[in-house]
Amino acid sequence: MNVPPGEILTRFIFSRSHFSVTNREVKFKAFTPPSNSEDLSVYRISGLSEGEVWAIGQEYVQGERTLRARADLSAGDVYENNLEVIPDTNAHVLHANITPFPADKNARDRIARQLALASRLVIMPTE
Repeated sequence: MNVPPGEILTRFIFSRSHFSVTNREVKFKAFTPPSNSEDLSVYRISGLSEGEVWAIGQEYVQGERTLRARADLSAGDVYENNLEVIPDTNAHVLHANITPFPADKNARDRIARQLALASRLVIMPTE
């Protein structure tokens, strides 16, 4: 069963090149799935506090990388780009995948740009 369109999703961001603090924007590379996959990992965050959202990123996603920011968007924005949001709760009960991204790089980039434009940048708070 798909995630409802009104749910808020987040994509955790680790690379400084995937967002701009100055322009307060998410860059499309943050929404580009790995070249060997048609899926993009996101988390369902509706109803969670900011602290709970960041805790998921730190405990389940970060690993050896440094969590720098996140991109929030609605599942409805994903559906408008002819993709699905499918729960994938093996790693975490709130994990989901945006899928299926097309194999064609230009088509992937076009969709990633639309998702980035629809998203809201949230910078990781400093302690």
